[in-house]
Amino acid sequence: MNHVSCAERNEHKILVRREFDPLCRKLAGIEHPVRLNCVEIIARLPLRVKLAILLNSLKRLERPRFKIPIGIITSGNDDINLGGHDCEKLEVALNPETASEIIKSLLPIMIALPLIEPLRVLKFIIVGAAGSIVNLTVAQLIFHQLTGIGVADLVKNPISSFAGFESSVLFNFILHEKWTFADASIDRNFKNVIARLVKYHGASIASFSSQILLATTLPILLSMVFWLAQLTGIIVGFALNFILGYVYTWSRSGL
Repeated sequence: MNHVSCAERNEHKILVRREFDPLCRKLAGIEHPVRLNCVEIIARLPLRVKLAILLNSLKRLERPRFKIPIGIITSGNDDINLGGHDCEKLEVALNPETASEIIKSLLPIMIALPLIEPLRVLKFIIVGAAGSIVNLTVAQLIFHQLTGIGVADLVKNPISSFAGFESSVLFNFILHEKWTFADASIDRNFKNVIARLVKYHGASIASFSSQILLATTLPILLSMVFWLAQLTGIIVGFALNFILGYVYTWSRSGL
């Protein structure tokens, strides 16, 4: 079934394409022109919604359906195919919130995020890249200090990696609070900031584990220089940190 029913009353019923069901609340309040047998609901789709439809079609191995109406209002019990009919047209506006809900209904959250809030995602990536530089710099400084006093690799590598990790977590958290999520609807009192810091540490455990594992084992198993092993750990862990930090630590931002 490629459509869902938004509202069904004695005088008319409203059907929309399944992927556009977030529009139901908006369409349920539309008054149906009683003189018409049916009304085709159309909308100018923002580019990001079109991209979501395209990606969803690729996932399903189907052709994207841009030209099929997003919904239809019919009189009584008339059964009209959404893909083929002869109805009057009614254009509705998609506000940003509705467009985001439609994108969420079409795509998995991690694919949808860049289309829902591209600027915030870009900020997150910029902060992550800057944090990686902090991570590498601090880790390398500690590594050289421990090398100078003759600490064994099995000890100095994880210590150096942990120092780099912790410094980048604190650095990233401060920038996310002050910049990435500055406009988010979250509590800013001290208690809640500390709670988010704890959550962000928890969300970073996967990143930390990958860094420690790779920074410790790659130099031993593959004779890789420490900074490259640390960088590999950062890259692998960044994706995991991004997912958990974005949808868990600052989950009240509306995503």
